[in-house]
Amino acid sequence: MEISCRVSDMPSPKPHPTSRHAFTLVELLVVIAIIGILVGLLLPGVQSAREAARRAACQNNLKQIALATTNFESTYKRFPDGLSTFQRERPVDWFGYTVYAYLLPFMDQQNLYNAWDYDDEYEAAWRNTRAPGANFRNPTERFQFSDKAPAAAVIPSFMCPTDQLEGKTVTLDFRLRGYPTGFFGMTSYLANGGTHSTYFRDPDMQADGMFFMTRDDSQPLAETPVDRQRFLKDGQLPAKFNDVLDGTSHTLLFGERWHYDPNFDRILAFHPRQYSRYAINKWGAWGWTGGGNGTTHVFGSTRTPMNFMTPEDAPASFASVNERMSAFGSGHTGGANFAFVDGSVHFVSESVNPTIYRAMSTKAGGESAEQQYHTH
Repeated sequence: MEISCRVSDMPSPKPHPTSRHAFTLVELLVVIAIIGILVGLLLPGVQSAREAARRAACQNNLKQIALATTNFESTYKRFPDGLSTFQRERPVDWFGYTVYAYLLPFMDQQNLYNAWDYDDEYEAAWRNTRAPGANFRNPTERFQFSDKAPAAAVIPSFMCPTDQLEGKTVTLDFRLRGYPTGFFGMTSYLANGGTHSTYFRDPDMQADGMFFMTRDDSQPLAETPVDRQRFLKDGQLPAKFNDVLDGTSHTLLFGERWHYDPNFDRILAFHPRQYSRYAINKWGAWGWTGGGNGTTHVFGSTRTPMNFMTPEDAPASFASVNERMSAFGSGHTGGANFAFVDGSVHFVSESVNPTIYRAMSTKAGGESAEQQYHTH
């Protein structure tokens, strides 16, 4: 008998259960290592992209400030006061206003400008640092701080996103003649004070930059007749375009300040003699109203190299404060952003030749217009 068998008639084999494998410890470690390598490769690129965006935002801030300044000059045929200074004889006290306060209506801050009191009197300067309606003659209200004060306004265009500020608004509570107390908004930018700027009213302060002390009490403290004949005089007037003889595209207008310096705070701010009245991240009140002491808040100069930091062995002295607080600088690698008088903004390398750097800060130093500076 012949038996035929078709494949279709054959019984199907029973399926075997699927094998399931777990990761071994070695495999898991390999995967983690690969992920770590990828993150390590990607993270610097992400950080670099973020910093590039922050640097571009900083340049845009400076562009807005420069445009506001040139619009101010077009309106009034002069540049804003760097730091207008007045003095009341009885009781003796100083007060004044910064370049930033004068720029408010040109920075899309008309409401804040309307709230600001520009009267040439001490009470007006005091009212700008307190809540609206505070009574100057009431002892309780006189020292009542308020973040509703005009000087406390936070203006994004005044702050670099890379800068390490303690806060957008700070409380200044050091009480001494010439120092206002109250709430103040911060800025990451310094007005070009030329070749010499200091902590307070030094006889060597210059008028060779674009901004300097002006008005009734603009002469620094002068101990000798020789000092009284130097540089700034009482009644100093702001600069004009015609004063910029070195070329508007070669003259600094504003630059950055880096609010980070642990040695500065350790040696100078937290010293028992308090050589610096504040930690470094409290210097930079755009709405300072206390007169000549505000030079540290407002002006930068080329007396010290760009990105200068307080050395670990720096002596505890006012001279050390002056060195650090004069310096332009930034948290951007390799240099800082600057606005020029022609309204342009450039990233200037910290390796710029010191002679050229100094020449960039003067408006009529007689330097050749062909001098080049290092920019990126």
